[in-house]
Amino acid sequence: MVLKSRMPVLVIAIICSVGVMAFAAATGAKFTCLGAALGFAIIAIEITVAANRPFLRDASGALKADADASLHASQQNARMMAAVYGWGALAIFAVYGLTELWWFHSWQYGSAMALIAAALLGYDYLLGDRESHFGTPRSLDVSAVLAMAQASGAAVGLGFLVASGKIASDRPDWPANHVFLAGGLALIFISVAATITHLRLRRASA
Repeated sequence: MVLKSRMPVLVIAIICSVGVMAFAAATGAKFTCLGAALGFAIIAIEITVAANRPFLRDASGALKADADASLHASQQNARMMAAVYGWGALAIFAVYGLTELWWFHSWQYGSAMALIAAALLGYDYLLGDRESHFGTPRSLDVSAVLAMAQASGAAVGLGFLVASGKIASDRPDWPANHVFLAGGLALIFISVAATITHLRLRRASA
């Protein structure tokens, strides 16, 4: 799968982004922090495009070449979502654990993101289990609906984040807001791409 070949790039992007964000937070370099966060989001989106392109280019052809194409596409997109949540958790833990910045809710949000990442990896594992019901067409349909719900929720959250002026805030949560902005953008794109890919493959197999 495409994602497997891009995994080293994704891991390096996570490490570099988290490291730069922690350094920027320690020195108060807000634009550098925001750039590091958005840089990771861009790389995650690019990898998602590459991972879904073979399925979107020719859905019927993908099905002929791989009877489990829809399942494999769902696994790749679940891993990308897990990577984004994992990055968010690491970034928040690094920023508020390695610098003098202190934000009361940092460990709550960081832990929540880590748990979601773990749940998505668990879901990816279950998709690969032939005896699991998570890989059935109906279950994959439900996952597509949940992906769109996630995209909608992230879009609402980003709208509030921007409208409230939190991106330009001087409060201690400013690095976390950069995580929410970049992570939200990446999750919206991945969720929409996952849903479109699923619908294309589902239609081709009907």
